[in-house]
Amino acid sequence: MKPRLHFYLLIFVLVILDSVLLTSPNLLGKIGLFFYKYHYLRTFPRAFLTVFLIAGLTVLLAEVIRSLILLKFVSLKVGRFFIFLCVMVSIGWLVSVHLDFAKWAYSHTGIRFRYGVFLLPLIVISTFVYTLFTLKERHHDNSQIIEDEAAK
Repeated sequence: MKPRLHFYLLIFVLVILDSVLLTSPNLLGKIGLFFYKYHYLRTFPRAFLTVFLIAGLTVLLAEVIRSLILLKFVSLKVGRFFIFLCVMVSIGWLVSVHLDFAKWAYSHTGIRFRYGVFLLPLIVISTFVYTLFTLKERHHDNSQIIEDEAAK
């Protein structure tokens, strides 16, 4: 449990960093935020709430899949397939962000803002990849049963 808690604390720190980066575009970026009505990124609390909700839903989805595997509602193979599918969709989102922000209009929003935009899909990808590599099936420990039978 501790390594997972440390990972999620790291994700929380990255969410705060991403929120700070998203709220610091240059002048052209601020005009673009106003023009394209990105009102959810104008201030730090709004950006934090937006990034926190996306990262929180990602963590929730990953933990639900982990719980379904541990409770034997789905097999490990199906759970890994679903997490792998989530990783692929997240990578597709990162590619889409790269293609959008390589265009002229978005390329002049400021380096910090663009780093913030790229960091959000990377947070989602890293959460799903971490879950993919730490998924395990629940193994029943029969040593306690054997010790109880031996004591009789």
